[in-house]
Amino acid sequence: MSGLRSGTLAEKYPTGRTARRAIVICFALGAACLGLAATVSAASPTTTTTTTLPATIVAAGNAYALHLLDAQPVPPLAREVNSLPTPLTGSGDVAGGSGLRLAHRLYLLPTSVDVDQYVRAHLPSGEKVTETGTGGGPNVATTYTLGISLTCFSPHITYCGVFYTTTQAKNGEQELRVDVQVIYLPILNVQMPTRGVVTVTGFGKISLMNESSDPTSVVLTHRQVLALRTAITGLKDMSNGGFCAEDSLLLKIKIVNDGNEIWAATADECPGALSISSAKTNVTLYNRSCSFWHVVNSFFPPGVATGTKTGSETCGDSSVG
Repeated sequence: MSGLRSGTLAEKYPTGRTARRAIVICFALGAACLGLAATVSAASPTTTTTTTLPATIVAAGNAYALHLLDAQPVPPLAREVNSLPTPLTGSGDVAGGSGLRLAHRLYLLPTSVDVDQYVRAHLPSGEKVTETGTGGGPNVATTYTLGISLTCFSPHITYCGVFYTTTQAKNGEQELRVDVQVIYLPILNVQMPTRGVVTVTGFGKISLMNESSDPTSVVLTHRQVLALRTAITGLKDMSNGGFCAEDSLLLKIKIVNDGNEIWAATADECPGALSISSAKTNVTLYNRSCSFWHVVNSFFPPGVATGTKTGSETCGDSSVG
């Protein structure tokens, strides 16, 4: 049949350490990493709702997801429907989490239409195909998937993605489902304390199998403390949690005042979390900001903390701006 061509994970995660860590990311700790669950009924268009976030945030996230869905190319011969003869489960890279907004539309179209070719030829500026694949099983129709990466510019968003899924319909037509995933969260302004002694520790070696090693600790000057505080204030919320199959510790930050540790944070390589703990707050921020790592790496002299510096090169490796 025509439609999305079979393939494998393509450019989304380059080969090497980043690829091994980032192939599977699950949001909402404890969720199974089995892809996007079918959490919404087949309607057109459809978005999820939740009561765990402020209603204004939920509404804004749903609106953004629908706006993104509206911008995606669909072949002109496709007709929108409320349900499909062979129900299609949505595709996606993240699962669960209160901040996850989902939107999708369903279509029927002739089998002669090559969805893959049409989508590639009509992608909006800044979007690109980053993954393809197939699925199915005994007595189950083969499905073809196409993943699109793009950049979503918003201080609320830590992830966005678009996915096309097609299969042969029972009536001889071709089915198409277009899914959008957006993680849309409240804006946090975390203020790192400036009183006390601020120590930053980087590592010469990071490893998949062992703990990070060859540490180098630097006590920051007041000017450096202010720069780090500003960099952290600019990071986005990552309260959905998240974990990767493999990870490395990149950085430790510790603040001691009058002999007591009053604030601490750790940064990992994947999924890119800065986990902060203190007597007043426990939050997780998204640390893949290049400006954050530019500030942090400037604290370490040349030739030290090379593991941290290398691991932080994945900054900006996300779908958000």
